[in-house]
Amino acid sequence: MIFGTIMAFNSCAYENEEELFGSNPCQPEVTTYSKVIQPIIADNCNLPTCHDGSNSLLPNFTIIANLQNNLPLMRNFIITRTMPPSETGLVLTAKQIDDIACWIDNGAPNN
Repeated sequence: MIFGTIMAFNSCAYENEEELFGSNPCQPEVTTYSKVIQPIIADNCNLPTCHDGSNSLLPNFTIIANLQNNLPLMRNFIITRTMPPSETGLVLTAKQIDDIACWIDNGAPNN
């Protein structure tokens, strides 16, 4: 009977990987600017009249140095889902947000 009880408790499994390991563990060697971050920025930020260089009031995010110079604001706006603006109809996925945060947290390298 004791053996059966021990086996019953040991055979319980927790199947929700996201709760166990987090939504997207930061992997700086995989989360590169050229392969991951730049496409997210291109599709969601570098839009006409936004961060494409056509609006002198907003930083031009087609230039990586401008991204790197605006990291605290960028991180805050993305994490709080203030950007992209809701009127654009664009919404970053949780993975995209995690990838951007990972890239920023690792110094926003131009890789």
